[in-house]
Amino acid sequence: MDDSSRKDGGKWINLLKNRSPLFWILTTVLLTSLIVGLITFWLQGDQKSGFIPANVLSRIHQEKAKAQKDHEEFMKTRAGKIWEKYPYWDRETCQKIAEGQVWTGMSKEQAREAIGTPGKVRTEKREGLLYEEWAVDGRDKEKLILRFEDNVLKSIEAKK
Repeated sequence: MDDSSRKDGGKWINLLKNRSPLFWILTTVLLTSLIVGLITFWLQGDQKSGFIPANVLSRIHQEKAKAQKDHEEFMKTRAGKIWEKYPYWDRETCQKIAEGQVWTGMSKEQAREAIGTPGKVRTEKREGLLYEEWAVDGRDKEKLILRFEDNVLKSIEAKK
């Protein structure tokens, strides 16, 4: 080797020695990112991204079709008609109302949907609250007394 080749090699070493720490940090990050990207690409080379197996897609379509059919059938029932009128009530509540059930905690509107128009209504206002008493015919031909406090059914009394 002659002296000229050593001088050129020495220039490269001096050129690399004179770089700032920021240069070395950025170079390290860039090379690391490149290596990680290549490894990731290599490991995922066999997999198709976004691929859903046919049997899974088929099952999803079957469940969707069943849910649509169930919904269509529900909408044909009295409970479905009630739910269509009051979409903020859940389906279970609509089903109970369609069957004519009454329970404490329900609203006057729900009770009216369940039993129809009450035969006799007695209203009284006490201590800033509105109390109502409805006399209605129950499901088993029994007389029911429904007592409301404001808009909430508080008690149900059966009279034979």
